[in-house]
Amino acid sequence: MNSAMRFDTRSCSSTRRFLARCSWRRSLVPVILLGSCVAGSDGPQGPLRPADPEPGLRADLFAGPIEVPDHIRVDSILEMTIGVQNGGTGVAETGWVVRVFLSVDRVIDSADIQIDQFAASRPLLAGTGDQYLRHKKLRGSTPLGSYYVGSILDVTGAVTETSETNNTLRSPAQIILTPKVSTPPGID
Repeated sequence: MNSAMRFDTRSCSSTRRFLARCSWRRSLVPVILLGSCVAGSDGPQGPLRPADPEPGLRADLFAGPIEVPDHIRVDSILEMTIGVQNGGTGVAETGWVVRVFLSVDRVIDSADIQIDQFAASRPLLAGTGDQYLRHKKLRGSTPLGSYYVGSILDVTGAVTETSETNNTLRSPAQIILTPKVSTPPGID
């Protein structure tokens, strides 16, 4: 039995009573039942899934602040600092996806104009935050005007979290998109 399958059967009192009454207690079935005991419980709690975090150790991602300039030309490169936070008790491993949007209102959702998407390249430890510096060229066809820049974290659901309802930035940054610079004829 590997180290992931070792359990303190003294805490699984109802399972021990069940096994004591069984004539087949040395067969594989009791081992499987013991493998599903949770320390401090009265019996099996379902199948052991090694991919699940330890009980009580879950990440809780939430979008941190976004820093952008107060205005930018639509033909320019937008430099953004995207903040991410983990308010949970477990680590958020790499690979979860962040999407960044322009919105005409303060409510950021997938119907807004997506301007960036990237995967988290560093693990995010419990109780910590991180920032990603991003550079994106805005499409010249993006309508001019005032927008809010916001993010949605873990859009693919890759991280098991204590709450999935707080992955959208609640206080997006404001930015004004201005017209691109036109080059006078004859100047390259």
